[in-house]
Amino acid sequence: MPDISGAAEPGTLMQSSAGPGSVPATEPVDTDEVAAQGEEPQAEIFTLLEAQLELQDLFEDEDYPEAVPVAERVVALTQEEFGEISSESAVATSYLAEIQRRAGQYEDSSQNFLTSSEIFREAEGVYTDSAIMPLVGLGASYHALEYYSQALTVFEEARTVSRRVFGLLNEEQIVILDHLANTLLSMEQYQEAEQQQLMAMQIMERKYGSDTLEFLPALYKHAMWLRRSSRYNGERDYYTRAMDIIRRVEGGDSILLVRPMKEIANSYRTQRVPEGRGLSSLRRALGILQAQQNPDKLQMAEVLRDLGDWEVAFNTFPSGNTYREAWALLDELEDGERFQRRWFDQPVYVLQARANDRYLADPDEPGARAGHVLVVFDVTPTGRTTNVSILESEPSGLKDETTARSIVLSRFRPRMVDGEIVSAQGISRRFTFFYEPDPEEG
Repeated sequence: MPDISGAAEPGTLMQSSAGPGSVPATEPVDTDEVAAQGEEPQAEIFTLLEAQLELQDLFEDEDYPEAVPVAERVVALTQEEFGEISSESAVATSYLAEIQRRAGQYEDSSQNFLTSSEIFREAEGVYTDSAIMPLVGLGASYHALEYYSQALTVFEEARTVSRRVFGLLNEEQIVILDHLANTLLSMEQYQEAEQQQLMAMQIMERKYGSDTLEFLPALYKHAMWLRRSSRYNGERDYYTRAMDIIRRVEGGDSILLVRPMKEIANSYRTQRVPEGRGLSSLRRALGILQAQQNPDKLQMAEVLRDLGDWEVAFNTFPSGNTYREAWALLDELEDGERFQRRWFDQPVYVLQARANDRYLADPDEPGARAGHVLVVFDVTPTGRTTNVSILESEPSGLKDETTARSIVLSRFRPRMVDGEIVSAQGISRRFTFFYEPDPEEG
């Protein structure tokens, strides 16, 4: 069985009827009743090993809703064999909570993460490192429920345990700092969120030094953080710093330069600035890859895809040939079809025009109401949009025109089928916002 005991990824989070301190058990299946309903009876799971094997299959298939009752059965069987207060039961409960989290069942997930952490602490001690991941999972579930204050408290508790067990500057706490930053960001505490990210980078810098290849992941991570907050100049400064390190250590033709070069270009495109440095960075990255004795075809396909995105975004000769070259390279890879589907099955933004925020309100303002616009459109082989229409809106007419205009001004990576660029019909996007209703409307 995969060991995911409560591991929570930033930005991802999972409900059951069990409360803290209890674990739901699967009711026996009434095969006569099921048969009478015209359904195939399911074989009842009698042993822990059978339950674990079935759970592993469902987890690997990412069938999380179906996995929940099996995970509940694993918990019940584990408790029977090892007792309710045992490390084994804590692991099983944490696993159940993680599956519930991935199934979007956040209330039950939070309850079972809390139960798991309490069992670990009773079985192994208050400051056991085993409790860290269930605490992180609990905080992530609270975050998904928008219980930000509770999430912040739990993440800080997890960090305290991590520092007590592994030391003040341990690398393992970085995932917790990421969660803290995301929660603070949701609370609009931007400066505090930034401090958590800088602290994570400083930990890596102390461990590896500021001019080493091992420090590069920390630079890239912080650069992406800056992009999320639309600080594009600062983002590109970090990629330039990474390139300086690579050139000093490995030389000017190192394949490691490809990533920061690509990201500099993508930063300009995300900013909607057709800066020549962006296009030249992509071309230089492609040249480095082509000069390798055994070029990495997947990396080459990625750069060609990004070049195609640049051409479509800024209308610089969007013939589609770079997309076709990327597709052809993927044809040569064993798992290339997976990337072809991921990149080209449906149109994706390569340049997103924003609707103006006139008449919008802060969601925390008293009286603010949620609204939405559902727009449908087609995408041509050149990435432009046609037949843009509003399918529904609430309130009607408030943001219809500006939303439709944003779609008209946006550009999309076109759809590809069997290596050929085709039109895509009936693409939809739903835009949500908050507004303050007219007082005369009541």
